[in-house]
Amino acid sequence: MALSDNSSAKESEVSATEKTEVKESFWTPGRVLISLIVLGLIIAYGWSKWESKKVATNSNPANRAANAPADANNPPPAFVSLPQDLRDTKLQTLDGESLKLADFADKVMIVNIWATWCGPCRLEMPELVKFDNEYRSRGLVVLGLATSYNERNDPTHVKEYVRSQNVSYKIIWDDGTLAGPLVQMVHAQSVIPQSFVISRDGRIVKHFQGFNPYSTPQLMRQAIEEALNDKGKA
Repeated sequence: MALSDNSSAKESEVSATEKTEVKESFWTPGRVLISLIVLGLIIAYGWSKWESKKVATNSNPANRAANAPADANNPPPAFVSLPQDLRDTKLQTLDGESLKLADFADKVMIVNIWATWCGPCRLEMPELVKFDNEYRSRGLVVLGLATSYNERNDPTHVKEYVRSQNVSYKIIWDDGTLAGPLVQMVHAQSVIPQSFVISRDGRIVKHFQGFNPYSTPQLMRQAIEEALNDKGKA
């Protein structure tokens, strides 16, 4: 019996040694490196998804605007007419000028909700400048809509950014009076940027949520052309 026990103990030691050798041989330097790379990619992907879903916490729908990583170039549920009281609401630009949407009743408008910290907004702004320069003579008015809550109530910072980007169109400094109703009227998500193409008779004829550099400019140009060519509404 003693011999049998000793033999069994030796077999256990050999088995343990073999397992250790197998374990050590599995974690080669190459496999360790590959595992670290895969782990890094998983962490990076998770971080990017979290960043894309960050939102502010204010209860106002337009105030929960956040970076929109994807483009949702969908029309509103139907052609939505702006109520006259909203068109007559007095607004103020960054430069202190007073205006209202009704001032542009004979124009096609693009109203763009954006923020200085929004990556897609920064990409979209040069395209809006192009549209402003190209279509202004044909009756297009581009209005940027910067909200006080998205900019921490710091209009000076917004002015400096707009100046550095050579923005040619007017920027409205809004407390949610205009941004909130626009977002709600088309049942949009609380993200930015958002753009509204508005016809001469005050209808939202196209709504863009988010910005895709490969598709949004072309689709927006098409919407502008269609609205400008709608002579029956001039």
